[in-house]
Parts: sequence; C-alpha cells; structure tokens
Amino acid sequence: MEYVIVKFANSRSVYVDGRISGKTNIIFRIGAGAHDFNLGMPLDYYPRQKRMTIRGTNALAPAMIDFDHLPPT
Repeated sequence: MEYVIVKFANSRSVYVDGRISGKTNIIFRIGAGAHDFNLGMPLDYYPRQKRMTIRGTNALAPAMIDFDHLPPT
C-alpha cells in the first residue's frame, strides 16, 4: 500500500479513480500505480483532476497532491 495526502483549504472528499477514497488534509492509503485524483462537486477548485503515479511512499513520507480554490469571479 501507498500513502497520499491531498491538500486543499477546506475539508472535502477525495475521489481516486472515480471513488471516494479519503478526505483532504488527512493521510490515506491507496494501491501503487497511476491514479486520477479530484475533489468532486462543487467544481470550485483547480486543476479539475490530477493524474499521479504513486510509488515508494510511507506513512511518514506520503505523496503530496495539491488543489487550489478557483479565484473569485
């Protein structure tokens, strides 16, 4: 198993390969390999999706994935 933390200003569900797999700002585990990450609805963040290959992580050194709020319109 691999470890990731998805950073975002708010607590949100994290979707990995289309399924809820964890929460933002909390380390969670996924299988090794290439995965698609997004934060679901509402679409107030960017990028809309990140594809990352996750390998060689551990609980003390998770892969970090960042999403940002869209600027106000």
